[in-house]
Amino acid sequence: MNFYPCPPTITASLYVRIPNEIRCKDRSTEWRGGFSRPFQNIFLEGPLYTTSGDLYVVDIPYGRILRISPTKEVTVAAEWDGEPNGLAVDPEGRIAIADYKQGILTFDPVTGNISNRITRRNLERFKGPNDLIFDKAGNLYFTDQGQTGLTDPTGRVYRLSPDGKLDTLVSNGVSPNGLALSRDERFLFVAMTRANAVWRLPLHADGTTSKVGLFYQGFGNVGPDGLVVDEEGSLFVCDPGLGSVFVLNANGTPKARIVSGSEGINLTNCCFGGKDGMTLFITDSLEGNVQYVEWHCRGATAVPKIVSK
Repeated sequence: MNFYPCPPTITASLYVRIPNEIRCKDRSTEWRGGFSRPFQNIFLEGPLYTTSGDLYVVDIPYGRILRISPTKEVTVAAEWDGEPNGLAVDPEGRIAIADYKQGILTFDPVTGNISNRITRRNLERFKGPNDLIFDKAGNLYFTDQGQTGLTDPTGRVYRLSPDGKLDTLVSNGVSPNGLALSRDERFLFVAMTRANAVWRLPLHADGTTSKVGLFYQGFGNVGPDGLVVDEEGSLFVCDPGLGSVFVLNANGTPKARIVSGSEGINLTNCCFGGKDGMTLFITDSLEGNVQYVEWHCRGATAVPKIVSK
């Protein structure tokens, strides 16, 4: 039940369409998404804007990272036998990748090299990592989604400390997907896609969590995907099934609804960037587009700088 009025609607604009020559029209893939619209030889996710002005996105089915330059030139930055999803910059300025097939990887954007960061827990392969985020102390949080859902609520949320200690924060996730930290890093938000919900995890000083609660309850046939927080503490919830990004105040009340500015509705993930950090970039995955909205404030964290090692 919701007693709040409908929030204002904002229509996103097209930032760039991935050119046809970049799409893998002549390559097969075993990856299959659960969508009804035609597959267009691409599926974008994991947007990451850096201080260089480059916007990185992943192409999940073909194991690629694409670089979109400030002049909107699109190039293939890396390619390997994987299914990458989330991207995040670590404290050393390297790009970490949540890869469904390979685990957690590291990408050097200068050389294009891909290396392993962590691929197993106690010799067992992960179910299928989806998204990841670093806190200010260098702890890495990531979701292990796999094929979990309502009939198999065994998705996991992990915390990897800088010294290599891996802790399980959630072991009963219903398709854990996108992640976001609150501005003060006291709470971790996790999109539980197949539960159509966002959970809020209180983070204790010892790295554990307790009294995990429901922050947002959605509707529709897909559920929340990517998450991001702005400097006012508002949470942006991408919902690819509804063609929307729902914006909630820090207390969970509705603030705005961002809708697709094109025929595409698979708005899967978003990040802040631009020269002032106030541009919200949104992956329109199935269409192979990136859309954007000029927001009134910056993201909760500064635009990251990448450094080649």
